[in-house]
Amino acid sequence: MSVPSQPDPADELGPIDFLAIEFPGEHVSAPGFEQLLSLADQGVIGILDLEFITKDSAGNASKVDVDKLANPDGVDLSAWTGSSSGLLDRTDVDEIAAAIQPGSVAAVIVYENRWVLDLVHTWRRDGARFLADGGISASDVVAALDATELS
Repeated sequence: MSVPSQPDPADELGPIDFLAIEFPGEHVSAPGFEQLLSLADQGVIGILDLEFITKDSAGNASKVDVDKLANPDGVDLSAWTGSSSGLLDRTDVDEIAAAIQPGSVAAVIVYENRWVLDLVHTWRRDGARFLADGGISASDVVAALDATELS
C-alpha cells in the first residue's frame, strides 16, 4: 500500500478568509486590533493582507496606508505598518467602498486559518487525503437556518 506523498508544510496554506469591518466617523478602536494581533502571534491565523479603505464625505473611496490614516482617537496602529500586501485589487476596494458610509474607514483583513493545518496533518498521518476547503457566507448560513425553522 502506498501512502500519498506529504506536501512540505512550509508550502501549505490553511483556508483563506477575509473580514471587512467599518468604523463610522473613522473611530478605529484598539481592542479588536489587539485581539487580531494576539491571534496572529499565537499562530491561530496568519495575516496575509490588511488594507484600510476610506470614504470621504463626497463618497470618494481609496486605500490608505496605515500611517496616513486619519485616526481621531489616536489608536496605535503601528503594528500594522507594512501589512498591506496588495492582494486586494481595485474591484475589491470598490466593492467594500460601496458598502461603507461616507466619512468612514473600513479595515479589510485577508487571513489564513493556520489552526487547521495541524488537524489536517494529523489525519494525513493516518492515511487521509485532503480534498478541498471553502467558505460559506454568514448570510447564507442564517438564511438556511431561518428556512429550517419555518419548516
